[in-house]
Amino acid sequence: MQDLIAGSKAFVKITDDITEVAGLLWQKGWAERNAGNLSYNISHAFNSAPMGFDFGAFQQLDRKYPNLRNQAILLTATGSRMRDVAKAPYQNTCIIYLDGDGKKYRQLINPEINVELLPTSELPTHLAIHEMLIGEKRKEKVVVHTHPNNLLSLSHIREFCQQDVINNMLWGMQPETCVFVGDGLGFVPYLMTGSEELAGATIKKLKNHRVVMWEKHGCLAIGETANDAFDLLDVLDKSASLFLTCKSAGYNAGGISKNDLNDLRRKFDV
Repeated sequence: MQDLIAGSKAFVKITDDITEVAGLLWQKGWAERNAGNLSYNISHAFNSAPMGFDFGAFQQLDRKYPNLRNQAILLTATGSRMRDVAKAPYQNTCIIYLDGDGKKYRQLINPEINVELLPTSELPTHLAIHEMLIGEKRKEKVVVHTHPNNLLSLSHIREFCQQDVINNMLWGMQPETCVFVGDGLGFVPYLMTGSEELAGATIKKLKNHRVVMWEKHGCLAIGETANDAFDLLDVLDKSASLFLTCKSAGYNAGGISKNDLNDLRRKFDV
């Protein structure tokens, strides 16, 4: 894998982006053990299996992803730790290439390791999102799923398991949240991890949001780069942290008024 990356400036840029964000997720405490996963549509930087590499056997998918025909997706591997992805990305990620009808894939065999890594268990959700992004001609190429402490804590409080309520609170905690994440987050009630139901509910929310909260589980963000997706989560989690800090000190967080938030939206055209 390292020879493949070294031979392409685009791959170098992608790998640097992934390793930086994986390290940040671990440092933030958002990626305990093997928590979280990441995928990156690298088709723009991938033409065919490079010299010394080969594809494994076809693996059938539960549904077709027609927009992902002949697309290459890089994913964190099942069981991989973000701290290890940051240190050794080639040993903790895998690349899959979807065939002509989008219902099966072959995995690029990495000669640097002795075992074939399996894609993340959240594969259906990642593929469904990339399918949607291509279909809607959107610019985002990266999906980051992680467990931001403060946002996750809010999903255990019934009051904030309502999309409008949690967004209005988060926007009110600091101007940056209103300006940079003006679309807020989409809220998905608890569903089984790795399920087609979770994938479908997430897609619906990503129609109007770049961040989705999975109740009592974590958050998912999309971006043109992994850093872009991380920034969205970082800003939202900071707002959640400010709110919870006020609560912990025994005070109610007043928040920015609706009028002032509307002034921000007009000024920054969000």
